[in-house]
Amino acid sequence: MKKQTKLSIQWFYNLLERGECDIMDFKEQLEDKMSFGKSLKNFAPKYDETARDVVAFANHKGGFLFIGIVDDSKEINKDFVYQDSKVFELIHQVQDRTEPTITLIPHKINVEGKDLLVLEIPFSTQLHRTSRGEFLIRSNDGNRPIEPYEMATIMAEKGLIVYDQKTWHISGEWLDQKRLSKLHDMIEAKNADSPYLDKSQDDLLDSLGMTKDEGGEVLPTTTGLLFVGNQNALRELPYYEVKYIHYFEDGTYKPYEYKGNIIEVATACFNQLKAEIRQKEYIFGLFREYVEDYSEIVIRELLVNALAHRDLSRQQIIEIRKYDDGGYLEIESPGTFPEGVTSENFLRKTNPRNPNVMDILREIGLAEKAGSGFDKIFTDLLKKGKSLIKPEETETSVIFRVKADVVTEKLIELSLQYENQTGKAIKLDELLVLSEIVKHKQVKFADLSSAPNISTYRLQSILDKLQKLEFVETSGKTSGLSYILHISKRKNTSDKIDYVTNKKQDKARQKEAILRYLDSVDTINNAEARELLKLAEKDRSKVSRLFAELVKEQEILKTEDSKPNNVIYRRISKG
Repeated sequence: MKKQTKLSIQWFYNLLERGECDIMDFKEQLEDKMSFGKSLKNFAPKYDETARDVVAFANHKGGFLFIGIVDDSKEINKDFVYQDSKVFELIHQVQDRTEPTITLIPHKINVEGKDLLVLEIPFSTQLHRTSRGEFLIRSNDGNRPIEPYEMATIMAEKGLIVYDQKTWHISGEWLDQKRLSKLHDMIEAKNADSPYLDKSQDDLLDSLGMTKDEGGEVLPTTTGLLFVGNQNALRELPYYEVKYIHYFEDGTYKPYEYKGNIIEVATACFNQLKAEIRQKEYIFGLFREYVEDYSEIVIRELLVNALAHRDLSRQQIIEIRKYDDGGYLEIESPGTFPEGVTSENFLRKTNPRNPNVMDILREIGLAEKAGSGFDKIFTDLLKKGKSLIKPEETETSVIFRVKADVVTEKLIELSLQYENQTGKAIKLDELLVLSEIVKHKQVKFADLSSAPNISTYRLQSILDKLQKLEFVETSGKTSGLSYILHISKRKNTSDKIDYVTNKKQDKARQKEAILRYLDSVDTINNAEARELLKLAEKDRSKVSRLFAELVKEQEILKTEDSKPNNVIYRRISKG
């Protein structure tokens, strides 16, 4: 068994607060099939019940069974007794009652002086059933049977099937020659030297994953139906649809529906959203910038992301909602994040759910290379002074929400200054760092390195570059070192007051360091002060000014043995 730490106790209480849900359940006792030394014939149902729980968790996303907790009150069962023999018997019985076999991971945890049992059901890439043939899945309301139409979705989420490579038996002709010709033209327009252009029709369909040979029969795949399938074939995918509703400020709304061919859906929906874009003008000295409520870049990338990465096995449509009154647009795509991708790492982590679909979208120029789509979204939002998107993951979908309002004009101005100064567009990593500094005004390196999406590996080189370009500068020394916006990039009175305040605080700390040094050591000269304050030779005059101010404040005075090239100071006694 695994050794638990104090952290496990906090983890235990955190989960306990959530109550019974889709990842945990509670049981009061480790049941015993022996009573007064005799075997209970009716004890098997107890193991069957546990096996049902385990199968349901394994078919979902894994979970935990807490043994020794009263289900209703969530209090510790004082009568619970942890016994290794019972634990291993339970694990063995569950193995016998699950197919494929599920092996539980037991954890012993001591809470309030009582040893409790936590059985961990790991996430499984297999589809499990009980020995009685029951396919179950866990939800917030407990266990329930898996419906037939859900099988493909669950298998796709577990990676047992890649749904865009699923084959279809279509009655009659499935291929739309006009759509195939259009796809061919788009590939050529993107890359006139593409190797796909020299292939025969059959080879093109096969190499792009739009058809597959199964038992000597060439069948269309989901990818094939989406890109070049005719209307008859597209009936097999009734939920491949985008529903867009525009809610106006006066309370009225207008709905739009787009369904069928993926290229036609993307084009029609994007053109509608693009037609509704509104701009606002911002002026920064000689610079002029027009900022859209929702830019073409953000709309296109989010729309293509939803069309390409949606869970094709789910009987759900893509929904887009724009609220003029609330000032935001949201796109809800069927399916949760793919394995390994979360709402925290989605900018840097990729795991395409529909790889064939993505390959073709890249080949025709509708999608970016892996991982660069959200880079473009984040860069555009920050350059326009917008807040970054924070995805919301529900049980069946992911929602990306974009706000229309500008939250900081300063980032717009800095982006324009960067491009004017360097002749190049500012990069995302630099924008993320500048955004944190503008937001917090003064930020330490440690805080920057722990900020979301900032690369710790590249952080120092980014800061060095921004310092060299005079976009940021340092404030304070050693442990108090922090980064602030450079004085040359501060235009308004409020910014300059912040700058002066930070610099005054630095000087006060330096003076205090010199005085504390003199409390322990009798004298100090310029060289010693520079070493104390971690300053370079070029800061000699700066240290001399500090000494002059301390003399004026009657804190220190020159010693009698001072020389013109080596002035020595001592503390004035206050006694």
